[in-house]
Amino acid sequence: MKNVMYVQIMGHEYPVEANPGDELYVNRLAQFVEEKMRETKDDSKVVDSYKLAVMAAMNITDELFRLQEAKGTTSKTLEGKADEWLRILDHALQPSSQGV
Repeated sequence: MKNVMYVQIMGHEYPVEANPGDELYVNRLAQFVEEKMRETKDDSKVVDSYKLAVMAAMNITDELFRLQEAKGTTSKTLEGKADEWLRILDHALQPSSQGV
């Protein structure tokens, strides 16, 4: 059963449902959102809280997409290297066609 807890973001209190034991995590999320909103406000001088929230959401989403893309690129690179090493090992472990 989820509990209702309250978080503060930019001076406003919001009710949030959270699983028992997730309260610290939800507070960390709220702090992260507030930090991003403050950064966006400082960078853009936007005052309207709705526009500020949308811009902060766009910035957070941009970070997420870039991290996902980098992770995918890294995974593909590692898979390629693993395949290359497997081919090298397979070749090295194959019995020689020359008599010993």
